[in-house]
Amino acid sequence: MARKTLVLSAAVVILSWRMMPSLAAAPSASGGDQLPAKTVQPLQVEVTIPSLRSDELPSLGATLVPWVHDGTRDSATDTARLLEALPGATVAAAGGVSGLPVLDGLADDQLHIQINGMDILSACANHMNPPLSTLSPAQVGRIVVYPTVVPVSVGGDAIGGSIEIHSPAPVFAAPGQKFLSTGRIGTFFQSNGSVRGANLSATAATPEFSLNYSGSVVQSGDYRAAKAFKAPANGIDGDVVGSSLYRAEYQSLTAAYHRDGQLVDVRLDYQNIPYQGFPNARMDMTKNQSIGINLHYLGKFRWGNWDVRLYNQHIQHSMNFLADKMRGAALGMPMDTDAVNNGLRSKLNLFLGSNDTLRLGAGYQHYRLNDWWPPASPMMGMMGPAIFWNIHDGRRDRYDLFSEWERHWNPQWTSLLGLRLDVVQMNSGDVQGYNAMMYGNPGNPASLPGRFNALDRRRVDANWDFTAMLSYTPSDQSKFSFGFSRKAQSPNLYERYAWSDNPMAMTMNGWFGDGNGYIGNPDLRPQIANTLSLSAAFHAPDPKVWQVQVTPYFTYIQNYIGATRCPVAQGGACTLANLNATSGFVYLQFTNQTARLWGIDLSGKVRLAQTRHAGDFHWESNAAYVRGDNLSLDVPLYHMMPAYLRTALVQEWGHWRNRIEAVLVTSKTRVDTVRNEPRTAGYGLLNLRTTYTSDRWQASLALENILNQFYQEPLGGVYLGQRPMLPGVPLPGPGRSVNASLSYSF
Repeated sequence: MARKTLVLSAAVVILSWRMMPSLAAAPSASGGDQLPAKTVQPLQVEVTIPSLRSDELPSLGATLVPWVHDGTRDSATDTARLLEALPGATVAAAGGVSGLPVLDGLADDQLHIQINGMDILSACANHMNPPLSTLSPAQVGRIVVYPTVVPVSVGGDAIGGSIEIHSPAPVFAAPGQKFLSTGRIGTFFQSNGSVRGANLSATAATPEFSLNYSGSVVQSGDYRAAKAFKAPANGIDGDVVGSSLYRAEYQSLTAAYHRDGQLVDVRLDYQNIPYQGFPNARMDMTKNQSIGINLHYLGKFRWGNWDVRLYNQHIQHSMNFLADKMRGAALGMPMDTDAVNNGLRSKLNLFLGSNDTLRLGAGYQHYRLNDWWPPASPMMGMMGPAIFWNIHDGRRDRYDLFSEWERHWNPQWTSLLGLRLDVVQMNSGDVQGYNAMMYGNPGNPASLPGRFNALDRRRVDANWDFTAMLSYTPSDQSKFSFGFSRKAQSPNLYERYAWSDNPMAMTMNGWFGDGNGYIGNPDLRPQIANTLSLSAAFHAPDPKVWQVQVTPYFTYIQNYIGATRCPVAQGGACTLANLNATSGFVYLQFTNQTARLWGIDLSGKVRLAQTRHAGDFHWESNAAYVRGDNLSLDVPLYHMMPAYLRTALVQEWGHWRNRIEAVLVTSKTRVDTVRNEPRTAGYGLLNLRTTYTSDRWQASLALENILNQFYQEPLGGVYLGQRPMLPGVPLPGPGRSVNASLSYSF
């Protein structure tokens, strides 16, 4: 059925393009390209065609944050780290290319994340392949972020903010130019971990046709902390962060054709990660291969525009122990996942006069996942002789409808109202353990797998989202924005269907970096977040002189999907000792709770001096504070980033751009005692970067953590990179590193 849908939808897209070129025309002024809420815009070679941009996003709360051409992206390895330029955006540490994004206290799949218009789900019990890991930093052209209040046309099935990653738009030759060839090649190195990487992008184009290839590769060994944080063991030094090595390869091919205000493009993506260690997880990635096809149509007409996207993604993922974790282990533990993600999205932007835009949309996502663990030994024992089915024939289908009205009442006032319905259908097949003796006999109705298999596991959730936003611009030097949203999200497959209470099996499910074990709950209800946000922005007549923005927010979450110690009645690892433990690793079950978050994001920039002989100097800074509380358990929410400040002095002098940056983070004392979350000390880091840019060349040299300051990641969880895996040891951050990058545009 899914393949028929893909073929039929592709035919509709192509037929529509053939039938409607005569209707194409430039859009009205009110429906032109609008600035997104927050944008990080990397370097793009050549000039794209503005009328072919597909980001006709709501204009409320619009702030354009330009990408700084200082080589930061050229030496980056993890796309999630690019978000850290924004206040309130942080990263929960994981693998070297698989960090989990956090926006104002909500993280990972609590956020709406799209990659080139595709809704992507993690296909792993440990979330080792999150959506942002599917694209390398070198392949990023634009990042659009809505931190708190999200218009319904942007996305649903999430309680937090929205992140949209876009590759560079297709580049075409200018009218009258027969042929255009352009590209960029780069390489980089980081001393800590001996990180090496290279990337290439090349485009061949005519005025109507464009073909682009992009590829990148990165490889790293284990990184080192600033000092020893553990005793040397199994041949691993005390300052080495075990299981932090990785290699990742990315390739994509994009073909695009445009005529008369219409665009058709198709993108093929291939990702291969042969290995990636996870220093805060019990397992490592031993293979991750993803193949995707993304077909897109965009038509611009007198009445508005029509945007249609059809995509397919197939992920094959494997886990086991890499060398650092294998030392001291009796056996390996292979775990395999196979997932298919199909999607169809259609959105209409209708221009109702010069002041009104109506957005209508529909979508469908078809997601299938199998998660099985081959026997580690053909003999009867803890991990054999049969296959362990963690998730068998997991299904998660989503049907979306939305309507959104944006009105520009006058030059000062703009409003937006939106309503969205997401219907989520979930189910899973029968399961079994490695053997009946330790995991229960699935043929016995009284056993745990027997009870699970007899259960009606089909769940259908009707999730309603509502957003109201209002913007007031009293002058050209100030702007105020207010927003309210109600957002609903259904559980993921693991939260509902991870079934085993065996201690070993439970510790294989969990993406929190805490070393604890988790069991699912088929009776989980969708979580509902009610969010209020107010933003005030001020700047001088020339914004380059000074600008400041402050954004407080408040979120109240009903049926928050958190975790409690699993009940003794469950059996297995759910003992009385586990229920009362105040230290060590524990075993938990996903449950619905009530939660509250509030905080504030701050950013500012001021020109300090303009000189003839030393260039221009400016100071820029961003800071954030968030507090999250589990009102049901009277404990702080897990993984709340402590207050921090990122501040920098920047010099721009001819071809040179120099930056000295300080990162100051307060101590983390409010921790989730249900999960035995470790506390971390406050710290300060000093970074230095210098960049030289000419017409074609760019060279960058950076010193990260110049003072070699030892620190522990507040969102890093516990260190599990080698045996013995001990509780209570926070994951340390990297020590000093010398980073260099070089790129050439042609």
